[in-house]
Amino acid sequence: MPGFNIPLNAKCVDTDAFKESGTYVGPHNTVETARVHRYRLEILEPLQSVVLFCEKCTRPTPEIDEIVIHNGQDEIYRPGKQRWSPIEFTFYEKLRGGDPLTGIGDQTDETAELIYKWWGETMIDLTRSAHNPVKDYYKQAQLQMLDGVGNPVWTYFIYDCWPQKVSPTDLSYSDSEIATITVTLRFNKAQERRDK
Repeated sequence: MPGFNIPLNAKCVDTDAFKESGTYVGPHNTVETARVHRYRLEILEPLQSVVLFCEKCTRPTPEIDEIVIHNGQDEIYRPGKQRWSPIEFTFYEKLRGGDPLTGIGDQTDETAELIYKWWGETMIDLTRSAHNPVKDYYKQAQLQMLDGVGNPVWTYFIYDCWPQKVSPTDLSYSDSEIATITVTLRFNKAQERRDK
């Protein structure tokens, strides 16, 4: 099994070296697996800090429509237009400033403020009930899957993204979990690069 140091087959343990030492001395399977908790997400201005508090994130997924060509009794399938599914990332609401025990002082979540500002001021002007120019709210993003020492394995360049949906968790007296916010990012294109 990848990621674990085990003999290649059951016959290995019957060798004289194993019987004498009690440990296997032959070749091992030392392949390292990619881990889902090793990643970094950056959204260029204004959300550089979101990477520090991100709990989970989906990767860009392409979808291709199919074109059906009828040829007598046969159906022939060809690739049509492509689209990218939105990505979602969830981050913890982290309070900064003030005294968390006494409640004295201003306690805010800088990341949440930036997200809502991106949505409610930069993209949509709520006072005018109108969209702002595209150049103002389109952002570029970069998502990287990392190896065990922090080097990128896969890098996804995400172009022209904007917040399609911002979903904070519900409030409840019977729940003590950490509050999170889930953001759905719509984007026009993505590019995948293998770094290793």
